[in-house]
Amino acid sequence: MVSNSIAVARKVVTGPNKPALIVSLLVSLFAALFVTSYSLAMGNPQPHDIPIGVVSETVTPAQLTTGLESATSTSFVVTEYATAEAAKTAIDQQQIYAALVTASGTGSGSDPSAELYVSSASGASIARIIETDATKLGQALGVTLTVTDLNPLNPTDPSGLVLFYVALASTIIGFVGAIQTRVNAGGLTLAGELGWDAGRAALVGLVVALTTGVLGFETFPFFPVWGVLAMSVFIAGAVYSFWRVAIGGRWALVPTWILFILISNPSSGGAVAPQLLPPFYEFMGRWLPTGATVSALRDLTYFPEALHPEPYIVLGAWLVASTVAFAVVRRIKFGPGRLDREVPAVPAAPAAPQSAGDAAAG
Repeated sequence: MVSNSIAVARKVVTGPNKPALIVSLLVSLFAALFVTSYSLAMGNPQPHDIPIGVVSETVTPAQLTTGLESATSTSFVVTEYATAEAAKTAIDQQQIYAALVTASGTGSGSDPSAELYVSSASGASIARIIETDATKLGQALGVTLTVTDLNPLNPTDPSGLVLFYVALASTIIGFVGAIQTRVNAGGLTLAGELGWDAGRAALVGLVVALTTGVLGFETFPFFPVWGVLAMSVFIAGAVYSFWRVAIGGRWALVPTWILFILISNPSSGGAVAPQLLPPFYEFMGRWLPTGATVSALRDLTYFPEALHPEPYIVLGAWLVASTVAFAVVRRIKFGPGRLDREVPAVPAAPAAPQSAGDAAAG
């Protein structure tokens, strides 16, 4: 019985069963990492240092901070503005998430009333926190609050998740498309690979933008959004393509999956606002492709008059770096010509020449 068990165990870890076992163990590990990463990032959002503004002659930033923190159990960073218009501009620039404007701040007398401006498009989860506790905040400050959403979300997307799903789809289809192209269209030259990567990215970006717009999920400027999505698709494919020629097609998906699925997507700020993410995810989200894509899409959709250059710089840097890295490594290891249907993990060594005796014996 024992000998049979040992024989079965040896069979499992030898021959073609060995790589199957390794893949099974890796897939199980990545399943656990997936659950852990997304649960840490989005399972229990903890708001911290949320930037808001105040326009008032009677309510100081310290009073507003105390009132908010007692009502919401959340930390805030309060900035004082001279006028309501200045505070609204800061909201539109996405410098702050909300602003309290008292009657005295607008010069309308001493009536104990105040406006609480929020921006759901900047962060639906944060706006929800502030709105939910507006009554408690008003009681703490001794004013009657009227909540106004300056940038409401599309009625078909009350949770503000569509743009995150759009970015997520572009990322996943980006590297899956690159994988399938290499598997099913072997023999492409370097120029052919880059050409099809660009064409596929443009087509996927077009289809995603059309689907989202035509079905009414979001309303946005079509051509800029198409361009952002095409960049996102291309970057994901180029990153996979780099790893494919660097370490071989057998394991190229592993680092690609780690970068995009385990780190970039949960840190993007698309499902929950950056200030609700743990510090690691909050920091990484700004500099990774999915976070930049979400930020660019949010600006184009809800803040077209206040576009920020940072997400485009980040996407541009990833686009150039991933393309150059892929092209350079590909040329060094395999040249610019056609490849076999699969890139080996290690380039095969040339066969040793046969001796005259061997040849005769053959």
